Amino acid sequence: MFQDVRTAATFMEAWMREQALPLWATSGFDAEAGRFEEGLTFESERRREAPIRLLVQARQIFVYALAERRNWHSGSDALAERAFAAMRRDYFRPDGRDGWVFSMARDGSVVDSTRDLYAHAFVLLAVASYVQLTGKREGLALAHETLAFLDRDMTAPLGGGYVEALPAREGPRRQNPHMHLFEAMLALWECSGDRLFLDRAEKLFDLFVSRFFQGEQGVLLEYFDAALMPAAAVGAIVEPGHHFEWCWLLRRYEQETGDRRVPAIIDRLYEHANRSGFDSDRLIVDEVRPDGTTAKASRRLWPMTEAIKCNLAEARRGRPQSLENALALIEAMHDRFLGGAPRGGWIDRLGEDGSRLGDFMPATSLYHLAGAVDEVSRFAAASRI
Repeated sequence: MFQDVRTAATFMEAWMREQALPLWATSGFDAEAGRFEEGLTFESERRREAPIRLLVQARQIFVYALAERRNWHSGSDALAERAFAAMRRDYFRPDGRDGWVFSMARDGSVVDSTRDLYAHAFVLLAVASYVQLTGKREGLALAHETLAFLDRDMTAPLGGGYVEALPAREGPRRQNPHMHLFEAMLALWECSGDRLFLDRAEKLFDLFVSRFFQGEQGVLLEYFDAALMPAAAVGAIVEPGHHFEWCWLLRRYEQETGDRRVPAIIDRLYEHANRSGFDSDRLIVDEVRPDGTTAKASRRLWPMTEAIKCNLAEARRGRPQSLENALALIEAMHDRFLGGAPRGGWIDRLGEDGSRLGDFMPATSLYHLAGAVDEVSRFAAASRI
């Protein structure tokens, strides 16, 4: 279907401009409240009873700020600015306590006041997107205030990094929120030039090297105990999608810092994900074990997008077969996750037998798709030079 990266870029950009962004800016946006919808049904209708998470607002702000910078959708700037103002109004300290609440009802009442680390990471990414979009550097004050809250109230007593949530909840600690904090710090550094953010990214990279990445096995584990040691109660779980996502982020980090530890780590992560992360349909399975055996055989949309980004980043550095891998991933994503969905929507998860899992389209997937389209578009533009 896609003979080269330019053909792929033409398709993906058209899908984003003509289908996805218009859908999620209309049916996917509550114009009265200034909030993005949690998701849409497969009839492209709103899920009116579902609580609306902070995470959705932050991710969609990122998407429409990017759309404005790329000239993909008219009015994206106003949409992103309005949603940013509503996010701050509705989720930031509505109960009088520091930090951001997790979710709210359509009427604006708080549903879940938990301070969730993962959601706070995306708030910081949304701040970076807002500053880059508008040039309003005063927005950085909100990033500093959010980071001060994390440092003061959510710093973990053991192992480094931050706790999962306040109030504390049972279960393992995860690498995933820290990965997105790393992403946010890179974005804040890129939009501000403030060395403080790059210093924080460096500390998170050191945490990745010392705790999350298992050098002997060449894998990134997902779950850890309170001291950030591998969580025996959960077992050694690896998500190939996160291998690809970390590879892409680490290339950005390498570009900014020149850290010589990065290439060897990327080689290990990339090789393990390519060797063990795909099933017979050439889709990426949700979970594997360090030895490469499958732990969870369902397949999701987002790992496909992260693998596309990763392979294009590697193609820029001359890794053999990576461009061909990216094109194959784009085709598989189109065939299995986009082609059978409503116009501008997607299928988020497939079972091992290929059946659709879930009864709605989560808005959060657009963050991953927009990142992949941006990567393909920029790669194609550079290849025309």
